[in-house]
Amino acid sequence: MSAIDTYKHQCIGIITCPSSYEIVFRNNSHRDIPLYRLDEDAPEWHAKKGDLLLGGGSGESAALRISLPEAMHVLTRFTGNDIYAQGELFRAYWSMTEAFVFCDGYVKLGWQPSLPIELWLARQALSFILREYPDQYREHAGPLSLEQDGSICRPPRPDREESRR
Repeated sequence: MSAIDTYKHQCIGIITCPSSYEIVFRNNSHRDIPLYRLDEDAPEWHAKKGDLLLGGGSGESAALRISLPEAMHVLTRFTGNDIYAQGELFRAYWSMTEAFVFCDGYVKLGWQPSLPIELWLARQALSFILREYPDQYREHAGPLSLEQDGSICRPPRPDREESRR
């Protein structure tokens, strides 16, 4: 059982990571990272109901927790790439090796090492949910652009296992 399966959650998106390396140990075919909305608190990731979790599910990929609505509020109202250090807007649960593997993939999709990978992924995920689920998230967004367009994300496909994760 995956760690996420011990909590109520819903897969609301998929983020592809075209890394040259295995994202999940001994599973070289896994390149789609689920984006979950937590439907209950998840102490394992210091997460509360409504937060987003990138990874942590099927295949046990490393995870990134994004606090909502806090991250949406801050990242759409304040400028600067160092803003992520202001509190617990998001937190990575990955080793240095796992970070290297993810970064190898995300650099192919436009991430630049001058920007913290956590901030880049959070902006991508938040842009995606604003586009795909505007009724649920627009009220938390401020006037500023998230700078990333969420194009690395897509909705889960209902005909595939990913929608049932």
